[in-house]
Amino acid sequence: MRTFIRQPSKIPVEISTPKKPAGKSQLLKNISFGGLCYRTGEPIEPGTQVNIRLPTLDPGLETRGRISWCRRKNNDIEIGIQFLDKDSEHRLRIVEQICDIERSRKEATRPKNRLRHGRAPGRKPRTDLH
Repeated sequence: MRTFIRQPSKIPVEISTPKKPAGKSQLLKNISFGGLCYRTGEPIEPGTQVNIRLPTLDPGLETRGRISWCRRKNNDIEIGIQFLDKDSEHRLRIVEQICDIERSRKEATRPKNRLRHGRAPGRKPRTDLH
């Protein structure tokens, strides 16, 4: 059972290890207060400490993590990282910013004239039903 709720996301993430600098940005799969999951083409050994950079967040937030697991899924490799930063405010800020980005993306793709609460936009609710 998961300790934290996962927020799906596809924002860029840059992962580097002491032996390998960050290369091309990868895409997150999801993130939570405890860590994140991303897809990549190269495995990283569980237990490896990594630096995590989220370049689209303000101001390009960085934190540390440890590889919890690494498994092949179809043509990709999914990697789970546990945040090592004990500062809960910092971790919360990262997750909040990603949630805000994903909320904005959803609102931007929502049709403007979609029905709300069962009525067309601008139409008054019926009052003659009593």
